[in-house]
Amino acid sequence: MYRYLSCILFCLLELSFKGFAQTDPLRVHSSVGLATYFGDLTERFKLVNQNTAGMFNVGLSYDITEQIIGRFDFSIMKLKGDDRYNTRPDLVARNLNFQTTLWETNFTVQYDFLNMNSEDYILSPYVFLGLGVMHMNPWTYDRNGVKRYLRGYHTEGQGLPSYPERKEYSLFNMQIPFGAGIKYAVNENINVYFEIAFRKLFTDYLDDVGNTYPDKNIILNESSDPNTTIGLTFRGDELDPTLPYPSTYIQRGGYSKDTFYTLGLGVSIRLNGFSLGSGRGGGGGGFNKIRRVGSTRSRLKNPGSVF
Repeated sequence: MYRYLSCILFCLLELSFKGFAQTDPLRVHSSVGLATYFGDLTERFKLVNQNTAGMFNVGLSYDITEQIIGRFDFSIMKLKGDDRYNTRPDLVARNLNFQTTLWETNFTVQYDFLNMNSEDYILSPYVFLGLGVMHMNPWTYDRNGVKRYLRGYHTEGQGLPSYPERKEYSLFNMQIPFGAGIKYAVNENINVYFEIAFRKLFTDYLDDVGNTYPDKNIILNESSDPNTTIGLTFRGDELDPTLPYPSTYIQRGGYSKDTFYTLGLGVSIRLNGFSLGSGRGGGGGGFNKIRRVGSTRSRLKNPGSVF
């Protein structure tokens, strides 16, 4: 059975590559890199810090013109923040932390500063801007080591009757991705690139922190699990058991707007540059270059955009 499935998969791949063979502007790209959160649980902006984690990206692009490229990207990454890495005493004493696996889907437009379709350039910087959607679900381990997804505990009173102005935040949110990079044409079909990407977010609850402490009595009366909620809302007593539950006038978060940014190193391949054929004369198979019709380049035969 697995032999037949393998044959079917191979045939589908063969047809896919042959179908793409006439589509010069279409490319596939992928990158790996680092993702860093910045928000209420970080003290200062740094490209790489103790909260930095991994990121993976894959996508498609289409060369609209010689220097304007449309991109579709899917990325998955881990984001995290922890007060223990701060230096301000009040932030360290707050003792909050979170983690989330975040995925995003973005549509962007990229502009290459140099025309790599000419014979003059094999290297070009670029910028991009677009619109996307992301999914987050912040969680932490409570003081007993149990993993807790934070939104359902209403740690700042979101969604409770006594706090109608504090709406429960959504796990799906729109975002505006933007950034810059530089790319290099290895040959006519393969480019490598390095880029940095930022996001403008429309939520301040990426880290589940963004307002004042809720009233303890309201939590006790209206929460479905009041003891767990209070333990996740106020964690300063884990470091100092003598600390009382804070006043509702004390800011729990809201010091800075949440965002995250990524650094990526990747490769881009023109889909018609390779074919899953058998080679000349029925040889042993493999990837074969397809000569681009109408190309006048002598060095790289139109390396094109990395995306």
